[in-house]
Amino acid sequence: MSLNRRERDSIGNQYKIYRILLLSLSVWPFQQSKYTILIRSFHFGIMISFTFFQLTSFLTNELVLDVVIMILSYALPSCICMIQYHSFCSNSYIVKRIWEDIYSTWNLMRNETEHKIMRQYKAKAEYHTKLFLTIIISSCIIYGIFEAMPVILDIILPLNKTRPREIHALLEYFIDKDAYFFPILCHWLIGLIIGCYVIICVTTSLLVCLQHISGLFKVANYRIEHSADDYVFYNSTQENNRIENFIRNISAAVDIHQTAIERCEYLLDNFIKHFFFMLVIGVTSLSLNLFRLLKAIITLDEVEIVSSILFTSGHFVIMFVINYYGQQITDYHSEIFTAAYNVRWYVTPVKIQKLLLFIMQSTTKAYYLNIGNLIVASIEGFSKLVSMAISYFTLIYSLL
Repeated sequence: MSLNRRERDSIGNQYKIYRILLLSLSVWPFQQSKYTILIRSFHFGIMISFTFFQLTSFLTNELVLDVVIMILSYALPSCICMIQYHSFCSNSYIVKRIWEDIYSTWNLMRNETEHKIMRQYKAKAEYHTKLFLTIIISSCIIYGIFEAMPVILDIILPLNKTRPREIHALLEYFIDKDAYFFPILCHWLIGLIIGCYVIICVTTSLLVCLQHISGLFKVANYRIEHSADDYVFYNSTQENNRIENFIRNISAAVDIHQTAIERCEYLLDNFIKHFFFMLVIGVTSLSLNLFRLLKAIITLDEVEIVSSILFTSGHFVIMFVINYYGQQITDYHSEIFTAAYNVRWYVTPVKIQKLLLFIMQSTTKAYYLNIGNLIVASIEGFSKLVSMAISYFTLIYSLL
């Protein structure tokens, strides 16, 4: 579908927080300008250089396991950032189509109760978005303070000599690190902030889509539950009207259910490659950062402890939230079977009973968000990801 300017503005106003987030990265599909390529190039340039100067450390350091783990524990999350950003930049039409579908769905709601259901799930997604933003901003501030601690202490509590200044990550800029400490620190922190910001913007945009789909399943559930509320027999004429009304209600529920399924499949089909690479890299990165955390605790390195806790926690939180949303979709799909089963079918004629039986048969099989036949987005899927990460972590530890 193609939206006019008023409808596009309506999407931006209704989902204002996501418009602002995506617009700042120049990936909001309804507002492109002549500076779009320039802004995207800037963000990609920062992220690529951020990763490049980490990988160049392989050229100047002995390739022992500790060094490899230290470098990759930062470089792999950087790769995830670039993959996420690329997924939205290269799929502008798809992102636009997703937002248009979200907008058009609101027109399918038939009463205030259904609108209220959709608003509840929209509000939940916005709450999680604001929570993630707060956590990320706080984490970046904490990490930045620890990295700049020698400079801060030199100002507050000066000594006779300058405290050692170094970034607690293996970097190689091929310049004098002491003479150019501030430019290196600024580049490092800017790259880190942009990377975290990209993850938040893209992830929360995908989450609001999943939450919207959950709302559609809930609306379908509501329509089935209340499809027979007014079903009463008075005479043959009224009975025919009731049957037609009942069938319309059930058909509307089936339509919204099918719409939700189609939205899920469209999202998975178009982002499956990006999801696959992010999943593989994410599990590997989590394993390496768990090892970093263990080593930091053993050596009592305070900065490394804080850094590895922030990175590890970020992996866990994002993995859990995505799998939680996937589990929610599976649960809501299953509830449709229960709703159809609990309808007062015993007051309906055989024709309607067969229709209800069809709905129950079509929802008997659970629906899952299957990511490349590799993992299912669910609580069980989250536990499998964590188990894999811990297994790889144990393997790495055994090699030392």
